[in-house]
Amino acid sequence: MEEKLYSIGEVSKVANITIKALRHYDKIGLFKPAYVDPKTKYRYYRDSQLYRLDIIKSLISIGTPLSQIKEIQETDNLDFVAFLKKQEDLITEKIASLLETQQSIREIREELQIQEYPFGEIIVMEKEEQPIIQTKVKNIGPATILNPSYSNLKKATKEEFRNNGYGSIIPFGHYEKVENISYSYLYTPAPLRKQISSLSSEAERAIIPKGKYVSIKVKSNTFKEYFQTLQKLITYVEEQELTVKSDIYETFSIGLYHKNEEYISEFSVRVAEAD
Repeated sequence: MEEKLYSIGEVSKVANITIKALRHYDKIGLFKPAYVDPKTKYRYYRDSQLYRLDIIKSLISIGTPLSQIKEIQETDNLDFVAFLKKQEDLITEKIASLLETQQSIREIREELQIQEYPFGEIIVMEKEEQPIIQTKVKNIGPATILNPSYSNLKKATKEEFRNNGYGSIIPFGHYEKVENISYSYLYTPAPLRKQISSLSSEAERAIIPKGKYVSIKVKSNTFKEYFQTLQKLITYVEEQELTVKSDIYETFSIGLYHKNEEYISEFSVRVAEAD
């Protein structure tokens, strides 16, 4: 049975590739037609050639140079398989990188959404799971924390993580004054693809779990306003008789109001879902 031949125009439509590209591939010897009419110089391709064109398009889509594709096609099958395996690994890395970028964009979007609700107002919301890198701390609280504390956290993550702000974990409980608050951990958001091996012994990977959270936001210049906002959150949870499922997560972010940078804190505590 004679194999069907396709004109360059038909291949262009079937494979969703331009005629100009097919002519270029022919010129450089990357993808040559099976037959060229000696009179008209029209190019024709066999049906069995189209699978190779799919491979070429896939490799081009991940940035493989045409010269490299041409070179590997001229090797034996084992070398070609090894080359494709390497390209597959590169795709896996690109996917991981895109997932990290997606996470970064989602975190920024959620941060900006948080900034939309009024300061000092209790909000109940569902939050997605948040991977973090945390370091355990002692004798550090809002009244005693210094910039070196954040520097140490950055060093613990070997400075490989996107600087998307910092946070602290505060044990849920009663506090008489701001000086009584002592953080148990400092943390920073962690990319999905970073492995635990990239951390120092002082840091560990953890998760802020998905769930229902009671949150309140404050833009404060004084410890008094900061402390009053935290107390408002704790009082609300107790008055509503909510079951607390976590410590208090405090996140620090930079506001974008009036094109000026403003220091913002958000306190959130996970509570049990209603029956």
